[in-house]
Amino acid sequence: VNQLLQRILDKWQPRFNHVQVKNYFHRTDDLPPIRGDRRSLERVFINLFSNAVTAMEKIGGGALSVKTSLSEAIIDSPQIEITVSDNGPGIPDEIKKRIFEPFITTNEQGTGLGLSITKKIVTDHRGSISVNTFPGGTIFHIYLPAYIGENSK
Repeated sequence: VNQLLQRILDKWQPRFNHVQVKNYFHRTDDLPPIRGDRRSLERVFINLFSNAVTAMEKIGGGALSVKTSLSEAIIDSPQIEITVSDNGPGIPDEIKKRIFEPFITTNEQGTGLGLSITKKIVTDHRGSISVNTFPGGTIFHIYLPAYIGENSK
């Protein structure tokens, strides 16, 4: 997952520079792999990065932080945790509870499908996604099952 994220961040660097967004990648080395479709997982992170950049662009820039780690919160089922956070304006309260539903958006040019597609991809990979948001920031937590060999569920 670290390679996938680094590749996406590298591709997005010109856009980050253009809108005054600094990105930080805090990776845990030697993470086990994730079993999944690379293109679909790439879509998840592109959607999250795009939303963060759009929100921060409205306030003149900001910081995007991506962090990977191994979570063993579920016994016998290690998960890769990826957090994507920004210091944008946050998600309005009236939208927060419905953020993963289709056609919900704060972006006038958006379709409101990005986060519903993101959630479907994550759950199709037997993972989960949640969001914490507040004035001055948003943090998405993505958990995907680590692949530890043939015994992985």
